[in-house]
Amino acid sequence: MYGHILVEPSQKYLQRIVWKETNNSPIKIYELNTVTYGTVSAPFLAMRVLKALADAEHQDFPEAAKIISRDMYMDDILSGATSLTSAKRLQADLSKLLRRGGFELHKWVSNHPAPA
Repeated sequence: MYGHILVEPSQKYLQRIVWKETNNSPIKIYELNTVTYGTVSAPFLAMRVLKALADAEHQDFPEAAKIISRDMYMDDILSGATSLTSAKRLQADLSKLLRRGGFELHKWVSNHPAPA
């Protein structure tokens, strides 16, 4: 998930890596373009991006946006529907909404015998 979240160009210097291959080699400086897994701010930034995406796409996908804001933590969504038809519609809407932000959903699980 973090690899899909771009860092504001003016903030890339905050994720700078200074590297020296050997004692005699020149110093190389790299600036990371995406949120880095393991940094203290990564979980907050991921959730903030998802909330902003849900807010931005609320007009086109009102129910899916509500679920992302309410029922999502990191890369897990735990939600449901009252019928198989509404569950499949919600699955499609969630996928479309998140795809607009560059995220792809995988590993759908259901307690209904028909595959999702």
